[in-house]
This record gives sequence, structure tokens and C-alpha cells, in this order.
Amino acid sequence: MSELEGKITLVTGASAGIGEAAAERLASADAIVIVGARTVGDESDPQPDTLANTVATIRSRGGTAYAHGLDVSKPDSRAEFMDWVLGKFGKVDVLVNNAGISGIGGRRTWEMTEKQFRLVYEIDVFAVRDLTTRVLPGMMEQGWGRIVNVSSTAADRSAPNPSGPPFLDYHRTSGTSAYCSARAGLNLFTRVLAAELHGTGICANTVAPVNSVITSNVRKAIDTGRVSEDRFTAPEDPEVMAEAILALCLCDPAVTTGLTTFSGQYLEEIGREVRGRDGGPFTAKITTQSVKY
Repeated sequence: MSELEGKITLVTGASAGIGEAAAERLASADAIVIVGARTVGDESDPQPDTLANTVATIRSRGGTAYAHGLDVSKPDSRAEFMDWVLGKFGKVDVLVNNAGISGIGGRRTWEMTEKQFRLVYEIDVFAVRDLTTRVLPGMMEQGWGRIVNVSSTAADRSAPNPSGPPFLDYHRTSGTSAYCSARAGLNLFTRVLAAELHGTGICANTVAPVNSVITSNVRKAIDTGRVSEDRFTAPEDPEVMAEAILALCLCDPAVTTGLTTFSGQYLEEIGREVRGRDGGPFTAKITTQSVKY
């Protein structure tokens, strides 16, 4: 299906996990996909968990994709990346801010250094702001644009109990203060941005997995004992997030903007089925109730 035919689409953190799945799914809708991440790899010998592999997979299906190195933690890298993108393509129609960091596990607020705390905000908030401001002039000039920010239930649903004690041991000891607060900030940044842009033909929304996606990085954390597997009682397929991201790229900006959405729940609400990364049939593991842990 050519739902995004010819649209210049940028996906960050697309070497693996949700970003990789989203890039492939957007390409299957005929978008011209640009992927950015730290791990670029070699296009002549693409290896898993690299941009080269994401690009090779897309091209093997007849899609169009380009890769460029991007370290979202560094302002200079973000600027160089966007200079390259805009120099090569002139504009960006769709921006998917997927790259993120889940925090500094095991370090509570007073145990985390200022540098560590700021790193989470640099990646999860400031990088999103920087890339967004670089793509907005082109979107505003043409009166069309879609911004999708990937968030987390850690911003609200799986965050500490909002009504106070009792608190779960996970929240008391796992060191999520930077991550939870940064993701909450991302959600509200997106909501305000949507209000500011309403009527311009540009929409901005956030989407989070209903439950954790077992990416390669999460699997490594489980295998090394840094994360307990019992946290993931109802893991979600990355294809569900990819489909929800695509759906938010196709929505009416006059109506669907400023939302904090949740993958399977949003797809169920709009009646959209999950397709595979290549756009073909896919039997998805869809959950609509968030696990609290």
C-alpha cells in the first residue's frame, strides 16, 4: 500500500528494536526512509543491530532507504545529521523520534551523578526538541507534516503510584527518576507543540508500547541479570508499535494531534489491523491492558 508514497521520513534509533521495525513498516508504505543511529555498520556486509542491516532489509523488498550516523546525546552530532538530511533531501515530511535511553538502572536520585541525570534528558527531551525545530520550517512551508514521538508507560501508567504509598519495590530501588520524568516531559512537550501547530497541517503525537517490547537490548539486559524477566509478563511485538507509528503518520492533523497514545489500544480504537514489517499479513501479540510493575 502506498500510504506514504514519496514522503521523506526520518526515523531515529533505527538500528534495532522499535526503530528498526518502524523504519521497515514505513518503507513498506512507500516512504523514502532515512535512518539514524550510532551503529551505522557496513552496507557491503550488513550485520544485525546496525543501520546497514535496516537499509539492506528495506532495499531487499524494493524500498528506498538511506543511513547516516547520529548520536542523539550530542548536539554537534544532531546538527551534523540534520545538515546532511536537509542538504540531501531538502525537507522532512515525517519525523519519528524513536531514539531514547531508559535511564541509569539501579541508581536512585541521590546516587545518580548530575552528568548521568542530564544524559537522560539530553537524549529523551533535548534531542527531540532539536530535531523537531530543524524539520518544522519545511513542514510549515508546505503545510503538511507528521511528528511521532516514541514515549513510555513509565511517564504515567507504570510510574510510581500517583496517589502515594504503597510504592512497589521496583520504583523504590530501580533508579527511574530521570527516565520517568523525562518521558513525562516528552509527552507534555508534544502536547504543547501540537497546540502551537494546530491549523498548520502538522500534527504531533506520542505513542508508547502498552507493555514492554523485548528488543535485543532488553534481551541482553535480561540475560546479564541487569533486568528481571518477571517484569515482562505480557511483552509486545515491535510490529504493533510500528503499525501504530504508521497510523499516526496518516491521521487528520485537524483532529488527531497532541495525543498520548498506546500502541495496541490506539489501533483497536481506530480499527486498524497490524501488518508485518513488509506490509504483509502478521499475527500480532496485542495487549490493551498495561502491566503495572
